[in-house]
Amino acid sequence: MRNKLWSNYVKEKRKGKHLTRRKLAELSKVDPSYLTLIERDGFVPRKDKVAKIARALDCDIDECMLTAGYAPHRIGVTEFLERLERYKDDRDMDEDLKAVIREIRSLSAEEQKNAAKMITAYLQVLKQEQQNQ
Repeated sequence: MRNKLWSNYVKEKRKGKHLTRRKLAELSKVDPSYLTLIERDGFVPRKDKVAKIARALDCDIDECMLTAGYAPHRIGVTEFLERLERYKDDRDMDEDLKAVIREIRSLSAEEQKNAAKMITAYLQVLKQEQQNQ
C-alpha cells in the first residue's frame, strides 16, 4: 500500500524533531530501509511498526495510524469520522494554512490546546462579523 500523506507526515515529524532517518530507525527499532521506503515511496508498514514509529516521533498514535490509513485504536467512531473528513479536506486547503497546521502539530499537547482556543475565538469573531453585515 502506498500513501503520500503518510510519507509527508513521517518526514515532517522526523525533521521537526531534527532526527536523521537512521536515528529514527534506531529509536523506533525498525530497519532504516523501511523509513526510506516510507518517506520516498509512501510505503505503509504493518500497524505495529506504525505504532513504533509514532512512539519514536513522540506523536499521537491514533493520528499516526489514521494518517497511515489504519483505523485508530482509542478514538470513537464519531471522532474518527471527523478526523477522516479533516484529512480529506486537507487536499483543498491553502498552502499557508497547511504550513501553520504543521507548526501547530509540532507543539506540545498543552500548546496545541491553547492554539486551538485562540483559533476558535478568532473564528467566533469572524462569524459574528459576518452575521452583522
